[in-house]
Amino acid sequence: MLRLVTRNPIATADPVTVAEVARHLRLETVEAQEAMGYVATAALEVEDAARLALLTTEVVARGEPAQVLTLPIGPVLEEADVQTVELINPDGSTVVQTSGWGLLAGQRAAIAFDETPDRPVRVIYRAGYGGTEADVPADLRHAVLDQALRLYDLRGDVDAPAPLCPAAARICARYSRVSLGAA
Repeated sequence: MLRLVTRNPIATADPVTVAEVARHLRLETVEAQEAMGYVATAALEVEDAARLALLTTEVVARGEPAQVLTLPIGPVLEEADVQTVELINPDGSTVVQTSGWGLLAGQRAAIAFDETPDRPVRVIYRAGYGGTEADVPADLRHAVLDQALRLYDLRGDVDAPAPLCPAAARICARYSRVSLGAA
């Protein structure tokens, strides 16, 4: 399995609209705009729990050689989303692999090599459902809204951090991956 090195958001939209936040949190539009900070935090928490990108994000991942390397953040929907597959030399330099691998696309995408590489691998790819809130699946948007509601309701509570709310946790569980070691 590849390990996440960095995530660099590409899309600049929010995963839900201000109007959805106003309805879900029962706020006036002006208050909902002020609550969008809670949405941003909620979206990060949903992404972390489900190990995915809601909106298009560039991901850099690195891992030890294996015939099949599971990408740490999904979804990856087409081979064109994989920008670079590189082998890492002992001196830190890299060799780009333009062939000898293929993408197993989907929610739990992976890179499959024709032959197991003889060196560590770095993959740079785009993950996510798209560039706008309309591209994000409805259930994940609901998870973000429910978590934003929890964060908003518990604002100022310094006794304990707000855990993922039950509805968001159930939704994220459908998308998350369970790993029992090497993939």
